Amino acid sequence: MTQSQMTASNPAGNAGVEDYSITAVPGDKRKSFLNISVTSCAWIISLSTMFAGGSLAAGLSFGQAVLAGVFGMLILAIYGFFQGWMGAKYGVSTTVLARQAFGRWGAGIFGLLLSITMGVGWFGWQIAFFGLTIEQMFPGQWFADQTVAMIWGGILMIATAFIGYRGLAAVSFIAVPLIFILSIWGFVAAVNHAGSFEALLNSVPVGEPMTLFAGITLVVGNAALGAVVFPDVSRYGKTPLGGGMGVSTGYFLGGLFCILAGAAMTFAAQVPSLGATANIPAAMAQIGLGFFAFLILVFAQWTTNDSNLYTGALGLRNVIKLPKFILVLVMGALGIAIAVTGIQDKFVPFLNFLGTYVPPIAGVMIADHWIVGPYIRKQEYRFGPGAEYDKLNVAAIAVVILAGFAASRLTFGIGPVNAIVLSLAGYIVVAYLLNLLKIPYAFGRSREDQTGF
Repeated sequence: MTQSQMTASNPAGNAGVEDYSITAVPGDKRKSFLNISVTSCAWIISLSTMFAGGSLAAGLSFGQAVLAGVFGMLILAIYGFFQGWMGAKYGVSTTVLARQAFGRWGAGIFGLLLSITMGVGWFGWQIAFFGLTIEQMFPGQWFADQTVAMIWGGILMIATAFIGYRGLAAVSFIAVPLIFILSIWGFVAAVNHAGSFEALLNSVPVGEPMTLFAGITLVVGNAALGAVVFPDVSRYGKTPLGGGMGVSTGYFLGGLFCILAGAAMTFAAQVPSLGATANIPAAMAQIGLGFFAFLILVFAQWTTNDSNLYTGALGLRNVIKLPKFILVLVMGALGIAIAVTGIQDKFVPFLNFLGTYVPPIAGVMIADHWIVGPYIRKQEYRFGPGAEYDKLNVAAIAVVILAGFAASRLTFGIGPVNAIVLSLAGYIVVAYLLNLLKIPYAFGRSREDQTGF
């Protein structure tokens, strides 16, 4: 689909807060490589990513923690690149892109999954964490009461997700430089606190030892879902290569910086309880970082959580014929309600369960775009008015479920990576065999109208 076709297929109503949620981003609205990279970087820079780095300090040496961070983020960047490429090539969100591989109904199921996991569940969990952090930073202040902070913090995050990509990018260009400063600041403070870089490098684990492979698994598991939905950012890329490389580069660098800073600060603090629980704020206080460092950390949490709501709203917009801004407001209000009532932790096992079945979606999408679609199904990818999709691809959905189940039962390898590899290879094999045996596995046809539905 050419840039001019994409521009023509977008009604004017898709601009502004609607943010081209279910239609392709026009060519004249595309962003630079730097813009895509910085926005992607902001998706992963957060306190939770630093916590992942701190958790590595529990069982690895600092040198091993560095390797775990590099290899873990590299895995995410590699499979995320293919997702990002597709998003930039067609200019559509992850759930709209999924229409070709899973059919309209199948993509709708994916959209609902994203709205539940990221748009409501994790959004609410992060708001609760935000409120707790503010309360610790400003003890005794009315605005820092945990419930009050959750409400105004949630409203701020809703505001940027409400605006859409422009809002995310604007906040990202402020937050990303600050987080890089904090990461370097924390690393230097950690070296000074340890006495020298050599002393830091030779720091021993402060908890139960873990293997390097387990450390890589921890890093990948922390951010596997974000790489699956790269098209939500890369759809604004000017070229497929630029979009794919932009999201992968930003995600890799942002994640690696946060992980290494978290590991370095926790190692330098050298308090067993800190390493075992990856208590980054406590480690920051231990090595002498000031109030401004905590403020940057909270701001970074904002950039990550508004992205959760943004992606959840894009997913649900693919299912429900309501403007995106209404979905953002409703889902954001639900997330705040979950946090205020204190029931967010009860959702975590359920959210983790659902998250097991999101990574294999990327495997099927990659396989369908590069192999199954052009060589087995003989189906050209096209989006916009008049584009046709299957209503339901049963084989694609079955492979996702089976790959997710198998990956959750395997005792070796990296869970999300196992799921992607199994789904990618499994879908190619299943589609080939069913096609060879002339057994139908995709049913019904659906034509996209002028509104994107």
